[in-house]
Amino acid sequence: MSRFQIKQVAVLGAGVMGAQIAAHLVNCKVPVILFDLPQADAGTGDLNAIANRAIANLKKLKPAPLGVADDAELIEAANYEQHLERLRGCDLIIEAIAERMDWKRELYAKIAPFVAEGALLASNTSGLSIGALSDVLPAHCARAFAASTSSTRRATCRWSSSSPPQAPGRWCSISSRSL
Repeated sequence: MSRFQIKQVAVLGAGVMGAQIAAHLVNCKVPVILFDLPQADAGTGDLNAIANRAIANLKKLKPAPLGVADDAELIEAANYEQHLERLRGCDLIIEAIAERMDWKRELYAKIAPFVAEGALLASNTSGLSIGALSDVLPAHCARAFAASTSSTRRATCRWSSSSPPQAPGRWCSISSRSL
């Protein structure tokens, strides 16, 4: 059995959950691209203001989601207008936006052309239908699963299905428990 290696991750949504998921990934030294809506910074005009604020806030949180504060530099800020092409280089894409079916489906339709074949797509949904979310995705996005994190503190994930998402078209759910 070959191992699936994750070399680059995109997290869609720089809110509390998305930013802290990004922090946990960089704790494992996995580079992350943290996406959010474009919003210009008043001083610089940079459209990554939301993601940049989320990254800066990770260093201030208690308990700290980052094992080493300087690892925040492994998180790259991005937005949905300028950087969707960056998704092509991601092995794992984790969607962590608000629990609104219409917003999630709209985002999935927007990112689908940029998802690399063979990449895993995960949703941080806790109650929306994975089938309804995924029906806007083309066939090449079939390797996907749902992830629900009940705590953004350091957590461990376990498969709740006996077959992880190695076969195209299989959806599995994972959940986390605080350590």
